[in-house]
Amino acid sequence: MKKVLLTAAAVFAFTFANAQESTSSYKPVKGTVTTEVGLTGGLNNANFDLNTGVLKFRYFLKDDLGLRLGFATNSNKTESIDNSNPNNVETTINKNSNFTLNLGVEKHFAGTERLSTYAGADLLLNFKGAKTEYTENNYFYNVDGANIDNAGNFINNAGTQFGLRLVTGADYYIAKKVFLGVEAGLNILTGKNKDIEISETGQPNVNIAGGKESGITTQVIGGIRIGYQF
Repeated sequence: MKKVLLTAAAVFAFTFANAQESTSSYKPVKGTVTTEVGLTGGLNNANFDLNTGVLKFRYFLKDDLGLRLGFATNSNKTESIDNSNPNNVETTINKNSNFTLNLGVEKHFAGTERLSTYAGADLLLNFKGAKTEYTENNYFYNVDGANIDNAGNFINNAGTQFGLRLVTGADYYIAKKVFLGVEAGLNILTGKNKDIEISETGQPNVNIAGGKESGITTQVIGGIRIGYQF
C-alpha cells in the first residue's frame, strides 16, 4: 500500500510539474521583456535585416498586455563615375536614409500552449533624408532634400512623417522563451517633405518648398521574426 501511495504521489508531482511548465515556460507573463528582429530570405537562407524589418522590444504589463518599442533603419550611398572622357570625369553620388520609430501596445489572446495571437496599435515617427551630388571638373550641382533620377526628376524626397499603425500578429514558441512570429499592419501616415535646396556652380542657390503628403498602406512588418524572452 505504501508503494502504491508513493507511486501515486510521484505521478501526481510529475504531472503537476509538467502542467506548471507547460503553462508558464513558453508564453510571456507579467514583467517579461522580449526582443526580436526581422528576418529576410526565409528560414533556409535567413538574414537579419533592419532595412525592411524592425528591431522590437516588448514589456508585459500583464500576462496578456504588452508595451511595444521598435525601430527600423537604413542608409544607402551609391556612387557612379563616368570616366569615358578622361578630361571630363563625371561623378554622381546619391545618398538616402530612413529611420522609423514606433511606440505602442498589444493585446494578446488565449491561443494555445505555444501560440500567442495578438492585436495592437503603434504611434509612428519617420525621418527620411536624401541628397545628390554631381561633379565634373570644376563644376558641381548639388541637391539637398531629394535624389534626382537620370531624367532629372526629383525622387525619394526627404521629410518627416507621423501617424498610426494598426497591427495583428502571432508568436509561436519553438522552445522555452524562444519564438518565431509574423506581423501585418495598416499604416495611416501624414507628413511634410523637406524643402529642396539646389546649389550650382556660378548660379544662386535655389530653394523649393516641400509639400505635404499622406496615405494609407498595408505591409508585412519584418517578414518572419525571431525573438526571445529575457
